[in-house]
Amino acid sequence: MEQHLESITEAQISTALTLKARYAVLNNWVEDLKKVAQNPGDQKISLLTGRAAMIECPDVSACRQVLPKIAQMANMQYLTMTPDETLSWLSGEQDGLDPMKSNPSGTPTLACLPMECFIKADEKSDQNQFGWDVPSWLNLSKLLRAANIDAPLIIVVIGKRFLDLSEELRSAYGFDRHFAIPKASPLERYEDFLEEVDPEWFDKSITEFPEKVGTLITIAFPDKRRLGLLSMGVKRLSMREDRVVSYKDLVTFSARGTGDIAPWPHLNEKNLYRTAVHEAGHALIAMLDSNGANVPDYVSISPGKGFLGVTIESYGYLYQELGCDAYKNGRHSVRVALGGRAAEELILGVEQIGTSGLRSDLEEISGNVRGFFAVHGICVDIEEAQHTGVNLAAVINGESASEAAHIEPLMRAYIERQYRNTLDQMRANQTLLDAIIKLLMKNRDIYQDDLLSILADHRSALINPVALAA
Repeated sequence: MEQHLESITEAQISTALTLKARYAVLNNWVEDLKKVAQNPGDQKISLLTGRAAMIECPDVSACRQVLPKIAQMANMQYLTMTPDETLSWLSGEQDGLDPMKSNPSGTPTLACLPMECFIKADEKSDQNQFGWDVPSWLNLSKLLRAANIDAPLIIVVIGKRFLDLSEELRSAYGFDRHFAIPKASPLERYEDFLEEVDPEWFDKSITEFPEKVGTLITIAFPDKRRLGLLSMGVKRLSMREDRVVSYKDLVTFSARGTGDIAPWPHLNEKNLYRTAVHEAGHALIAMLDSNGANVPDYVSISPGKGFLGVTIESYGYLYQELGCDAYKNGRHSVRVALGGRAAEELILGVEQIGTSGLRSDLEEISGNVRGFFAVHGICVDIEEAQHTGVNLAAVINGESASEAAHIEPLMRAYIERQYRNTLDQMRANQTLLDAIIKLLMKNRDIYQDDLLSILADHRSALINPVALAA
């Protein structure tokens, strides 16, 4: 067992009196824990506070860092245990959670235990997917009663879903207190980033656009661990090149990761050109189909680990569309994903269309479109008023053979229709496509400002003029 009370950093203590907005639901728990600490002999208070609690949080590592602050606020010592130590305590092999043994003064204790020891067991075994013997409700409640005789003890686990806990343990006098922490907003993620890296490391392309930067972090670095890797990468880049870091650097990190990876060579110039055509197709359709709102942040034909080229849509656009599940947005995603293949057909010809490189695009499209027809009530001809109610029966509790037989033809017909639309947009604006391809072949890596410049130069030639993004 590891005691962390002494290892709480000064930074943690200085912020211990406040919890971020997304953790506000824990404030009542903190007040109850204070009462436990102030009344160590009152069994009723500790029982009603909840001797076993579960925090449901999408970012487990970030939430775990909040617990020492909570213990500090409640004047409790904070302990953690490994799975092996927890199993020994649960099996009765050692009294590992006796706070009197680790703390003779009898200080009330908040102990964080590993979630995997309590996850529901396999139907055919008493052990769960992690190989642990899941305790019964009776065994857990007895152990908690015994541990609370001499000094109050509250145990807590953190996981992504409350329902992952063994159903038997989700009972009164077991894990009878449950907190749900919402996913952090982009602005909160931006603030998390500033806690890791001082703003003096950044130029104004980062500090003046917190929503866009927060969206990038939310999508590309969705948890505390990965944000930490980004933070270290940013600092190393700044020190190595002796400059402040820009938004373009963050976009590059989002596309290529934070590791130092040797560049992958293209096998030949022909393959390089095919990649330029493909990525230019994605970029062109992103701009055209959004009326200029979705100008990609980054387009590259420099190979990386697992890809020959990459297109990163505008994080500013994605921020504006957060939480919007409008059909138009889904259709836009389908068309952008089809843009690479459409460009290859238009520029290279049908016989030169790539195969393996298109797989991820087609898998993404198929996943999105299946949802359209299985559960979202979309039909192939939904944009025609007389057909808007054609496919409103949703799949429930798994897809039957007859439902699959109904959905798959709709998917294929819809994808073909969107592909034809994508080709038409591209064919009508091929001069812009050619310009993007030419710049990619010259620079290998281009950013949003490059695309905006090309868009401005060709605006008068567009069949459907595109409004430049603000």
